[in-house]
Amino acid sequence: MQECKITFGRLLWGVRRNRRFSQGDLCKIISNEYNHSIDCYELSKIENDRLEIRSIEYNWLIPIIAEIFNINVEWLEQIRQQTEPQPLDLSQGMFPIYFKP
Repeated sequence: MQECKITFGRLLWGVRRNRRFSQGDLCKIISNEYNHSIDCYELSKIENDRLEIRSIEYNWLIPIIAEIFNINVEWLEQIRQQTEPQPLDLSQGMFPIYFKP
């Protein structure tokens, strides 16, 4: 049986999409209203659980996300602490092959 758990990235992706914010919209809000910079590339890595969100480097992000999306900050912190970065699995990837005839 597979374990099902909410990750910070999936949660952030879901609430952002539910509010119909693009990644760019969210980055602009964080930058303009909260004076922190985050770009779409970094936000994408967070949403796909590719970054170590539990790092102290991202402590500033939790209360901002909680405020923007009206989420309980303690619950959001719990989700953050249980989220582990996921390795990029390229085993199913398709890569172009170039050859000269």
